[in-house]
Amino acid sequence: MAWAKSSAAGLGMLAFYFATLSLLGGGLSFAWRQFSQFWWLVLPIVGTFSAQVYLSTKTPVLMGAGSAVSMVACCAHHAAEFLPFLGLFTAASFLIRYQVQFMFLALVLNVFGVFYLWRQKA
Repeated sequence: MAWAKSSAAGLGMLAFYFATLSLLGGGLSFAWRQFSQFWWLVLPIVGTFSAQVYLSTKTPVLMGAGSAVSMVACCAHHAAEFLPFLGLFTAASFLIRYQVQFMFLALVLNVFGVFYLWRQKA
């Protein structure tokens, strides 16, 4: 049961990633190009999130939020195309400039989350 739950969480995270990139980036081909470029961060983020779900007995909403934000940061440069119209040019610029760092931070936080939950189980 726990494997099914964690697998579904990982697939859901990937689906969220591809859906967000497809909507903001203009299609599935863009999402695939981004995934091809950042797979080395995306897959470990998804994997550590799935591990947290596996180790957790509760729904890890906060864990998922951090991972989801890092996934969205991956496509933030396309948000820059419409955020200036909303007066959010600075926010878009910030996300664009630090997208890899946001993803790396999410990965580090997920790893700490896995260790924390693992120690709780021990």
